[in-house]
Amino acid sequence: MKRKKKVAVVHCYGGSELLAGIERAALKGDCTEILKSYPEGINACSYGCLGGGSCVNACKLHAISLNKNSAAVVSRELCVGCGLCVKACPQQIIHLVPAENTIQPLCSNPSDAKTSRTVCGSSCIGCGICEKNCPVGAAHVVDGCVVIDQEKCIACGMCAVKCPRGVIHDANGIFTSD
Repeated sequence: MKRKKKVAVVHCYGGSELLAGIERAALKGDCTEILKSYPEGINACSYGCLGGGSCVNACKLHAISLNKNSAAVVSRELCVGCGLCVKACPQQIIHLVPAENTIQPLCSNPSDAKTSRTVCGSSCIGCGICEKNCPVGAAHVVDGCVVIDQEKCIACGMCAVKCPRGVIHDANGIFTSD
């Protein structure tokens, strides 16, 4: 029996401002080193990607880069699902998912809606619209943030289309603008 291909997904799109007094150019080291210097994090959202490149450095296939928001992004074409980036991420926001599962939430913030809106422009607010529009019951708000049940999801894209904050992304770009 052949094992299903998996790919890494970073559950953060970025969009959170740096905390006052922190300048990205002045940060030294990778994410682990950044957290040693700033144990509470560097972003207004303490749950998101630090943008220090621990995962980028861990990936032997150069399948991970940083986007315009300094958040890690995985190339699904290059990723082989080895899990090195998962182990390297001190924020624990990178997960391996079946490659055919293209619909993914790019947020890990469990805060309430008001806090989430305040700390990040692209955070989940736990509104539940995704849950109400998922025809197979794969989208659930857990601890204030959407989670997609990878076993149930049929990649119809309804959750991505209906999400008012653009948190749920489609890796194929069919249902979302990314």
